[in-house]
Amino acid sequence: METVKKKRKTLIEGPIQPSFIADSIAKHNTKTDIGAHAIFLGQVRADEKNGKAVKGIDYSAYHEMAENILAEIREQIFSQYPVICMHIYHSLGMVKVGEIS
Repeated sequence: METVKKKRKTLIEGPIQPSFIADSIAKHNTKTDIGAHAIFLGQVRADEKNGKAVKGIDYSAYHEMAENILAEIREQIFSQYPVICMHIYHSLGMVKVGEIS
């Protein structure tokens, strides 16, 4: 019987703080069947658009749809690969240059 993983909150208001990432990893110290952590972090770049420096990105989403699609992607990965644990997070709202989104 296939186990359906718990639906998680993926959208976070504002930038994703380094302490949030560290705490997330620290919570896995009892999951001794996990042999590695693979992390992808998006960071707002200091690009130039139309001759002006980018100061940040204001992320928006239709919350319910975004949460459902991210849950579907997560479930698809669990069904295709021997993944033990996976977390997906993305920012909403203003994220300044250099911050994690």
